[in-house]
Amino acid sequence: MGSQGPTTNNEPIHVLVTGFGPFRDHLINPSFLIANALPSAASTPYLQTIHIHPHPSPVRVSYKTVRQIVPALLFPPSASPKDGSSSPALRKQFSHPSEPANGYDDHSTPVSTTLTKPIFDIVIHIGMAPGRKYFTLERLAHRDWYVKEDVDGETMKGDELWQGAFGAPEVLGTGFDAEDVWRRWKSGLLDEDVRPSDDAGHYLCDFTYYTSLVEYWRRDPTGQRPVVFLHVPGEVQEEDIQRGTKVTLELIRALVESRRVDRIAEDDDMRFS
Repeated sequence: MGSQGPTTNNEPIHVLVTGFGPFRDHLINPSFLIANALPSAASTPYLQTIHIHPHPSPVRVSYKTVRQIVPALLFPPSASPKDGSSSPALRKQFSHPSEPANGYDDHSTPVSTTLTKPIFDIVIHIGMAPGRKYFTLERLAHRDWYVKEDVDGETMKGDELWQGAFGAPEVLGTGFDAEDVWRRWKSGLLDEDVRPSDDAGHYLCDFTYYTSLVEYWRRDPTGQRPVVFLHVPGEVQEEDIQRGTKVTLELIRALVESRRVDRIAEDDDMRFS
């Protein structure tokens, strides 16, 4: 639990997974169906229990909504995933993440970052990539150039919050070793086309990814950013959702295992330094 991510022992790992709602002519978004179909728990070969916490409702494809709710999901003023996603506190945070204590009090003004810590060890955002037949692990997200209209007809043209208030960089990358994660992910899915990517699309997927990454960055620029973004194909048949669930579960295991190996290496470096 907390900002350091998964450890080298057998402590449970808590994973937040989000998916999006409809947009444009895509009335059903498979990203949310996949997130919602995930089991509540999984395991690793090293006997670590993984608790999976899917967001109970699709994230609205809206810049303002994302900027409002994502910081409060990652760094809420209360609630712990140890209680389970059905706990009153966590359910309240999921359903009504409007308390401004850890995000932006009017969608544009940042507030204090000193009072809370993250409650999830890993965060996975899932979004759809229409027309694709393969899955992509996005390695980085962009701060600027969100000129495509969201479902409310809004864009982020001229928005300079992240640059002006935080001095945030133009690009932020995941805190995971993306190459290692991809190799582990692929090794468990030999019959699937899974790829790394450096282009999250400059739309709500990219924007959501950066929103999460910058929340960790602004608290500690050199600290952990245990966030990834998964793009999935746009098909929504039952077999497509089952396929997406399998791919996502394998990604979760790859993330946990990659971080475990990183922790062991860090511990060895400290022991022999």
